[in-house]
Amino acid sequence: MRIHSIEAIAVDIPLSRNFGGSTYAVLKRSTVITRMRTEGGLVSEVYNGDNREHGPAIVRLIHEELAPRVRGLNILETERIWERLFTLSHTSRDRKTLMEAIACVDCAVWDLVGKASGKSVCALLGGHRERLPIISIGGYYMDGKTLADIGREMEAYRAAGMAGCKFKVGGLAPEEDARRVEAARRAAGADFVLAVDANRGWSAQDATASPGWSSRSTSAGSRSRATGTTTSP
Repeated sequence: MRIHSIEAIAVDIPLSRNFGGSTYAVLKRSTVITRMRTEGGLVSEVYNGDNREHGPAIVRLIHEELAPRVRGLNILETERIWERLFTLSHTSRDRKTLMEAIACVDCAVWDLVGKASGKSVCALLGGHRERLPIISIGGYYMDGKTLADIGREMEAYRAAGMAGCKFKVGGLAPEEDARRVEAARRAAGADFVLAVDANRGWSAQDATASPGWSSRSTSAGSRSRATGTTTSP
C-alpha cells in the first residue's frame, strides 16, 4: 500500500453576497481538494481549509515539494510520512502556507488508512462518539438586515439542530452590536451558545467605554455582562 501519486486542485466559488465580519470581506469560498492514490489503486479524496488567497501556492507546494518526499512510502507509516513533510518547515519562509499544504497531504494519508482498514478516521484516532454538538457561524453584516432578521436567523440555526453560533460583532459601535447580540439571545434562548467574534474590530477602549460590555469584552474567553455571551479572538 505505497503512495503512487498525489493530485491537488485549488477551488474558488464566488458568492452572491459578502459574508464578512468587522475587519474583512468574504466574497468567495475556497478549498483545496487533494487526491492520493496507492500503487494498488486505492484512492482518497479530501478537502481542506478556506484559504482565499494562497490556494494555488498550496497546490504548488503539494505537487513540487511534498509529493516527491512521500511517493513510494507505505500509507501505514503515518509518522514517517509526517516527519518527511515537517522537516521542510525548519527552512520555510512561509511556514503557515507550508503547514496548510502538509495538512492536505496528512488528511489524505489518514483517509487512505481508513479505507484500507475499513474504519472511519474518527475510529482510527480513538474516537468513541457517534454524535457531537456543532455550532454555526452567523450574525454577518448585510445591508438592510434588521434585529428581527437576526432573531429569525438564530431560530433557523436552532431548528437545524445547532448548539450555538459564532456571532459577528465589531463592525458597528459597541452599543449597536450589543443590541444585535441581545436580539440573538432572546430568539435563541438561554441554552444556546453565543460566541461573540469581534475580529479585533473594536479597540479595548471602545468596548470599555460602552455600556453593556465588560472591560474584557474583546478578549478571548471573556463574558459580557449584558448578554451572557462568550467572546472569541
